[in-house]
Amino acid sequence: MILGIGCDIIEIKRIKNSIEKFGEKFLNKIFTQKEIEYCTSKAISEQHFAGRFAAKEAIAKALYQSGIKKVDWLNIEVLNNDLGIPFVKLYDLNLINAEIKVSISHSNENAIAYAIIEKIEEKNNE
Repeated sequence: MILGIGCDIIEIKRIKNSIEKFGEKFLNKIFTQKEIEYCTSKAISEQHFAGRFAAKEAIAKALYQSGIKKVDWLNIEVLNNDLGIPFVKLYDLNLINAEIKVSISHSNENAIAYAIIEKIEEKNNE
């Protein structure tokens, strides 16, 4: 059962401009260290930063639909498995388990991402 779905598209130039203007301050506010390492290892890093930015936005929208109203950028981490398929890790959201599917794509100008939440189990705060 789908509990939430999100989509986001962003201009790669917008992310590139933010990186050029604010540098590490911007990167460390939005991306985890592992995400920064992954993106900076790529030839056109701003495409990968934009893709992860769009993914985080899509995931936040999907989480909102499923009842989680506030999320910090660093609570969401988008990594890739050995086959290059993106997967999501969530931190500090009071969740036991969340199953989130994410897809990221980009052109020369834009990055887009979709997120689908299929399962969320919250901790019992008794």
